[in-house]
Amino acid sequence: MKYYKDDGKERFRDREVTLENALLELDNLPSIEEYDRNFIGFTKSREETVQFIRNEKENWLIDRPVFENGKFTHSFHDDKLATGKVKEIVKRFFSGQDWQSLVNLRRY
Repeated sequence: MKYYKDDGKERFRDREVTLENALLELDNLPSIEEYDRNFIGFTKSREETVQFIRNEKENWLIDRPVFENGKFTHSFHDDKLATGKVKEIVKRFFSGQDWQSLVNLRRY
């Protein structure tokens, strides 16, 4: 699994990450109140990506970009997710389980 992030201290793409480290990264991601441009994303492939923005300590936004023919076309999102739910989504995403049933994704 690879991930990318911009948390005000680090900005990078395509680093390998274990599930354990991914959960630690979520814990340490600052909120928008602390840094106005923060996000973290996890990828299995270009077509399988899930990314998050931490609005507040217990308020996250999830975004799932959609690619068609290798190009970004649109995304689906849900907001006001608690940290526990975000961690469960990431656990399921890593293990290949159904994570989308945990959220109400809407086209953005």
